[in-house]
Amino acid sequence: MTGIESWPLELSSFDSVRSFVDNFEAKGYTANALIANAGISTMQYAKTPDGYETTFQVNYLSTALLSILMLPHLIKTGTPERASRLVIVSSEVHYMANRLKGADKWPSIIETINDEAYCTSSVMMNRYHLSKLLEVMFIRELSSRLPTPTLVAVSAVNPGFCHSRLSREIESSPIFKFAVSIYKGVLARTTEMGSRTLVHAAIEPGERERHGHYLSSCEVTEESDYALSAEGREVSKRLW
Repeated sequence: MTGIESWPLELSSFDSVRSFVDNFEAKGYTANALIANAGISTMQYAKTPDGYETTFQVNYLSTALLSILMLPHLIKTGTPERASRLVIVSSEVHYMANRLKGADKWPSIIETINDEAYCTSSVMMNRYHLSKLLEVMFIRELSSRLPTPTLVAVSAVNPGFCHSRLSREIESSPIFKFAVSIYKGVLARTTEMGSRTLVHAAIEPGERERHGHYLSSCEVTEESDYALSAEGREVSKRLW
């Protein structure tokens, strides 16, 4: 493979995810690294054609599906000396995700999170944060199920607050657009600067020391208290 190719991949469709992987396999390509960076942020409840709340499917369910379907290809290219890489782009906002109180006892965590009656306005305001927490949990569960030494080093990366179009929905309001522009002007990293954290996880040596961890500013960082709590760990296992 030479140059750069662009293929369609719509994470609001499970069929699109499967088609992407089928195309990859049909072309006989190999993968040394997968960076799962796609995501959306919306406070409006809407379902995908697959019947899932959009942020939940795009940021978590389809990202997990893509990762699992590509895992065999990443395993093939990993060696005892150098593991291939799976990098899921999470966020520091996972620290602000609301606790899923009692979720360890819900009949189905996925069905409850997806239920329109559950997704009140306050829940949807926190939905992006929750999706980033679920990604951290996914990486932890996946890493615990891979052999040691692993042929695929998996990690969740925080790129930091960056200039991007992620906040385009809230910026549709002139007042919020002005407020966000000020906030970004003062605090946001450039897009290129944020991308360094992704590239670091994908190519920097020492991948097995980062395996199964959450990274921020290119360093292994402790996950949220909820992710580390007994309830959080139980939710993590049940989600898997």
